[in-house]
Amino acid sequence: MQITEFPAEYFIKLEGQDFLLGRLSINKMNKSFWVEVDIVQKESKKIFAHVGNLYNVADLDEAITSSVQMLSKYVKP
Repeated sequence: MQITEFPAEYFIKLEGQDFLLGRLSINKMNKSFWVEVDIVQKESKKIFAHVGNLYNVADLDEAITSSVQMLSKYVKP
């Protein structure tokens, strides 16, 4: 994935949730990436639940994949 501007936000549809979305906020620090993973309200984008953070990830694709896995584990315990 190619991202040129940071921070970047991606919204992920949560199956079975009509009013909530997963949000990945991706930032770059020097040569690594960090991601904040949240569940937000669909309309207002206000945080419903904070899932967690990933720090010091060397590769952008790895940061996205790991944060989607974190979101998936939170939604389906």
